[in-house]
Amino acid sequence: MGFGFVVARFGLFLREFQALRPDDSPQPAYGSQWFGVALVLMGVLVNIVAPVQHIRLVRRLRQGVWQPGPSRAGVISAIILACIGLAVAIFLLWTR
Repeated sequence: MGFGFVVARFGLFLREFQALRPDDSPQPAYGSQWFGVALVLMGVLVNIVAPVQHIRLVRRLRQGVWQPGPSRAGVISAIILACIGLAVAIFLLWTR
C-alpha cells in the first residue's frame, strides 16, 4: 500500500518538475496515479483476505484436517502484483 502511494504521488512530482522547465512541453503522467491506486487497492484486498485465511487455517489445524499446499489467494495476489509491477516498469520506461 505504501509503495502504491509513492507511485501515485510520483506522477505529481513529475508534473511539478516539468513545470520548472518551461522549455519542454509538459507530458501528462496520469498512468502513475492509476498504477498507484491499483497497488493500494491490492494492499487493501490482501489485508481483508489475510485474516479470513488465517482463521480458516487455525480452524483446520484444530480439526486436524489441514493439508499442506499453496494458498490460492496467495498465488493469485502474487501474479496480480507481478503484473502491476511489470506495468509500472513499462510505464517508467515509456515516460523517461
